[in-house]
Amino acid sequence: MTVDDRQIQDFSLRQSNSTLRLTRRGVEIALGALWLVDGALQLQPSMFTRGFFVDTLGMANMGLPGPVATVEYDLTSMLAAHPALWNALFASLQVALGVGLLWRRTARPALALSVLWALGVWTVGEGFGGLFMGGTDLLTGAPGAALLYALVALTLWPRTDHPGPSIADGGVLGGVAARWAWLLLWIGTAALELEPAAHVPAAQLSNTGEEEPAVIAAVNHAVGGLVSGWAALFVVVLGLLQVAVGAGVLTARTRRAALSAGIALAVATGLLGQDLGGLLTGHATDPGTGPPLVLFALTLWPRATYGRRTEVPPSSRPVPWFGSHAVN
Repeated sequence: MTVDDRQIQDFSLRQSNSTLRLTRRGVEIALGALWLVDGALQLQPSMFTRGFFVDTLGMANMGLPGPVATVEYDLTSMLAAHPALWNALFASLQVALGVGLLWRRTARPALALSVLWALGVWTVGEGFGGLFMGGTDLLTGAPGAALLYALVALTLWPRTDHPGPSIADGGVLGGVAARWAWLLLWIGTAALELEPAAHVPAAQLSNTGEEEPAVIAAVNHAVGGLVSGWAALFVVVLGLLQVAVGAGVLTARTRRAALSAGIALAVATGLLGQDLGGLLTGHATDPGTGPPLVLFALTLWPRATYGRRTEVPPSSRPVPWFGSHAVN
């Protein structure tokens, strides 16, 4: 390697290290951290009681079709009979998923297991994200955090024969399917805004403060008060934003803007509408839909460095001499 070649390589390394890179492994670690948080929340004293299973699964059972509700009731009875044992098992499993994702060698089986567990939690623990209950919308946690965990895990599952500009393009779903999943997710939550029971955003925002510390509850009540009297306008604007966020990922020109808006909505609704799943109430099982929605958006984010050659300033390029080729 000549001196000029080393100069070019050093410049390229400086350029690549000067910017924050979005990698599949980075998002995978973030997903592992979320599972660790879930496991820690599952170790709260209230989770080891019979009341936790009766209340949580009983709420999830509301609105479900008859046969599904019967299965939910039977599972609730089984779990409530030995709450401490079952909860210790569930907490240990979630901690194991988090540790497995943080360690590179076990990340792939942990991803596969996390999909199965997340779907189980979504159907049983969340009652399909509460989609069968009236009044469920983006503010209250639709379509369910566990479903989003599963989607993120599927977009992260590596498939090296299909590279692309985003993390999802190299995942088992593929970039196209992942973007359509994003569209359906946001169109679905926008449709929930059309339900008559969902037209109470002021109450939803205010009620989030129940059992929260006084400072957080005051913020919730203040935000609810601001929305009060503008319910119809708020719902229409929120619904239209969700449609734009979903449809915007289908074209490359609007993808970054749509994902940015989606991240902003996820953060806003996760903080103000869900208080991060009620983390400070002592009864939270997860940090809500905000964090996994952000991770899902990051898997779809077009990485600017993909397919581009590192630019080398003219001063760093070797001067061509007779019989050699200039560096382009």
